[in-house]
Amino acid sequence: MIKKFFVAVLAALFMLSPRISFAEIPIDWNRVQRVSSKSDLARYIEASRQRNEDFLPVILTNGLTINVQEFITLCPSSVVSQKVIANDGQNMRVIFQIKDYPGTRVANAYLSGNTDWLSADEKQLYNAAVAIVNEANKRNNDLGKELYIYEYIMNHATYLTGDMNNQPRFVTAMGVLLDGKANCQGYADAFYMLGRMCGLNVNRISGKAGGGGHAWNTITFKDGRTYFVDTTWDDSNIKFGGFRNFNSYVYFNAPVEIMQATHSWDWSLAPANLQSSIDDRYGYCCLTNTKRVNNAAAGLKLIAKKIATENQKWFSVMVPYDEKFSNKHIQEVSNYLGNELAKYNAKVRFYLYVNKYGNYLVFMAAVP
Repeated sequence: MIKKFFVAVLAALFMLSPRISFAEIPIDWNRVQRVSSKSDLARYIEASRQRNEDFLPVILTNGLTINVQEFITLCPSSVVSQKVIANDGQNMRVIFQIKDYPGTRVANAYLSGNTDWLSADEKQLYNAAVAIVNEANKRNNDLGKELYIYEYIMNHATYLTGDMNNQPRFVTAMGVLLDGKANCQGYADAFYMLGRMCGLNVNRISGKAGGGGHAWNTITFKDGRTYFVDTTWDDSNIKFGGFRNFNSYVYFNAPVEIMQATHSWDWSLAPANLQSSIDDRYGYCCLTNTKRVNNAAAGLKLIAKKIATENQKWFSVMVPYDEKFSNKHIQEVSNYLGNELAKYNAKVRFYLYVNKYGNYLVFMAAVP
């Protein structure tokens, strides 16, 4: 068994066009907004975005400083660049410049009914997105629409990272829909764009995962409950032997208890009403080839039955954590599954994946 994680590293601020040059505009710094916390700065940037303001002078007070990773967290739907005008150690005069991601611009164009201000590449992205959205909207509820676009992204894009200067499209929805290659920012941009175009309340969030910077999404349903969505880490997250890849769905509408096992974020910038524990919207409830089972032994018995009697090529279960069946004892767990298969006289080669998420274990078995 080979376990493969995508560590989606966020590099410095990308540019879709030649490097931004800050406009030489007169500024009355006595009238400029002063902020003393990251959360206040995030609100100021978002309010300015809503007013379509590109250049934002601001004074960071009380020694507040912002690094590259924090920029991405503060303004995940846009590219942010900065120019420091003055810094006395306590107060820093800064001009931010904001440029929305292509996914944001395409979604805004779709919802407004006006595409005149899109670039040629963005119009191509728009046309590709509309076709996907039209198909997603044939589903009869928001969860069905969400699942369709989630699977479309995973099935039509491959994770890619590289030179941020020479391959800028892969950090946007263009990489996903037009090129078939994107990093975590591109996956998040695509899900944000398609989700909004489908009428879903989606947003972006960023933090750390797998030891590096990472971007993913949130979705809020009409009852106010908010979940995490990470297409990057679910896309071919697990690789068995080298034979085939499988989407894991661990991060489809994931609650806090699942997400915090592998991801971290700034809670002061996180959305309200985050779902704390798994519920009926968590990915394992809406997928036919994955089930939640009451205990580990029953879960492995179910996998054996599915493989042996229903010709399933892969099947997975989520069970309450049991140390005896954890990945600390992977050989014993594999032997247990083999013995269950033998009861059906099923002599098959299989690969088994075991991992812990919060208070749960996930078993996934595949037949090459």
